[in-house]
Amino acid sequence: MSSLDWYRLATIVAVAALLVLGSQLTWSWLRSRRAVARQVQARLVPARELGSGNVARVKLGPLEKFLVQADIHISPGRALTFLFVALVGVLLVALYEGAIVTLVTVFFLATVCVMYWKVRFQKQRRIIHEELPGIVDSVMRNIDAGRSLEHGLIHAFEDSSPVFEPLVFRLRSAVEAGRDYTRLFEDFAAIYNIPSLIMVSIALRTSSRFGSSIRPVLQQVASSLRSQQDMRREFLAATAETRFTAVTFAVLPPGLALYMVTINEQYSQVLMETSTGHTMLMVAGVLQLLGMTLIWRMIQGVGRE
Repeated sequence: MSSLDWYRLATIVAVAALLVLGSQLTWSWLRSRRAVARQVQARLVPARELGSGNVARVKLGPLEKFLVQADIHISPGRALTFLFVALVGVLLVALYEGAIVTLVTVFFLATVCVMYWKVRFQKQRRIIHEELPGIVDSVMRNIDAGRSLEHGLIHAFEDSSPVFEPLVFRLRSAVEAGRDYTRLFEDFAAIYNIPSLIMVSIALRTSSRFGSSIRPVLQQVASSLRSQQDMRREFLAATAETRFTAVTFAVLPPGLALYMVTINEQYSQVLMETSTGHTMLMVAGVLQLLGMTLIWRMIQGVGRE
């Protein structure tokens, strides 16, 4: 490598280090602001509410919530390290290959990351939807066996999948401390966008506040969840060909384009080094984004959400 290349590499590393330092300072500043806001909010709450309205909540930061939604077990420091490595790689591509290749690289990296997160998030939601009716039945069996509602909930969720671990840990702590635990189900439902858990939360709050029997409500919730799951399975089975076609048309064009550019070096040089090639790439990218957006909406319309 020449001295100019070493100078460019050193500049890239310096810029990346400054970006990482700036992101760390910004993260620390945001955390301190949130801590101050929580302290101020706690001081504004009257003393009587602190005694009687002690409510357990599922409170996660933006990054922690993003990782929990997709069941990604990674520390914020390691996530920042991965981001730094990806940023350095993009800067190296920009230095040696130009702006067009950099944009294509960023597009593919972003697409892969978003699709990976979305697939894992949908998998978590599917597990919750499938196991929730059985959990409700387990709660009713525990109540019939003589356990209290609170301990029945704890035992039922302890026997479920690890996706419920954030809820189980806080639920057990709230029951042992004698706090209101019904808000936990609403917060957990908001994390994974599960309206069924909000129904469970409303039933539990109604029972604890008015002293009504929880069993008929839980039976209705369980039957409703099972009917929803049966209809969803039938609908997905009926539209399997449509969803497969949509995924094929979303994945095939970028894969074919990447194969053609990789195999034919002259074709890739025309695309990367001429103004006509740049125009073709930009038009193809816009059309591909538009097509993927339409296909994604079509997939959502046939039951993926």
